[in-house]
Amino acid sequence: MRAVIFKKFTWIALGVFFLIAVDADAQRRRRASESNNTGTNNETVTNPATGNEVATPPPPANVPATAPAPYQAADTPRVSLRVNGITAKNANRDRIPLEYDHIREDDEFWEKEIWQVIDIREKMNLPFQYNVEDENGVNQLFINILLNSIKNNEVEAFNPIDDRFTTTMSYQEIMTKLTGEEKNVRSIDPVTGEETWVKTRDEFNPETIKQYKIREIWVFDKEASALKVRILGIAPLVSRLNEDGSLRGTIPLFWVYYPDLRPVLARFDVYNQNNDAATMSWEDLFEMRFFTSYVVKEKNPYNREIKDYIKDGVMRLLEGQAIKDRIFNKEQDFWEY
Repeated sequence: MRAVIFKKFTWIALGVFFLIAVDADAQRRRRASESNNTGTNNETVTNPATGNEVATPPPPANVPATAPAPYQAADTPRVSLRVNGITAKNANRDRIPLEYDHIREDDEFWEKEIWQVIDIREKMNLPFQYNVEDENGVNQLFINILLNSIKNNEVEAFNPIDDRFTTTMSYQEIMTKLTGEEKNVRSIDPVTGEETWVKTRDEFNPETIKQYKIREIWVFDKEASALKVRILGIAPLVSRLNEDGSLRGTIPLFWVYYPDLRPVLARFDVYNQNNDAATMSWEDLFEMRFFTSYVVKEKNPYNREIKDYIKDGVMRLLEGQAIKDRIFNKEQDFWEY
């Protein structure tokens, strides 16, 4: 009987000893892991603002070690991971615009060169304000399409010192005009409290572009017996304000040669406010004249705009409409017998 009791006591003692050994080993492993984490977080790194070595603070207890990035870079396109609609949209954007009909120089019976302004605040010009990303994460705002095409070297921008496309302009020069020069601003380091001077510049808000100037030529083709129009250039206009906040005037930011821009515009769809399923490209919008504009200048011996000799705003609009009427009536007069 004593042998049986002794044997049971021995097994119980061995079990208790095994549990104590396992618990001690687990505590030892936990202390080693915490020691390694503390050593990693206390490593010194160099502060890029001051150049001093500082210790990185430990992460919060409720944040996992493999936490994902809190946000994505603003300039990274966010592609839709699901079908963003009833059916999958055609991802093929390699559309080629139709070539213009060739007009011989001898067939240019009559032509008139005019400059017009497209105000995107007009109801018919609302597609120019469509500031939404498509399924591929590409922004559809018209000014962004222009700037991205220049940035990607798809088209060339020209300096607005004239509208004859004589001087090229780089993307960096355009952004300097939009955001201004770099400025030195005093900054206080949140870790060391040291004051430093950092370089910064203003951000460009694309929604500030409210108008576009287009240069176009109306020509009567004698062979086809038809009046045709050819857009030569497009220029976004930026506003300049007085010290009291009143509008001083608008000036072109840059010029883009429209025939070079047509292949780019053919790849981007235009927002249709009446039917989302019936889309067309930006190139179709300009070629089919689905926009409204007003004339600000016609070719004249003094090379001046309407505002230079007519001060009243309403009278300037009436003068621009009179120029359009003369062009329309000219085509009708050619058919008189």
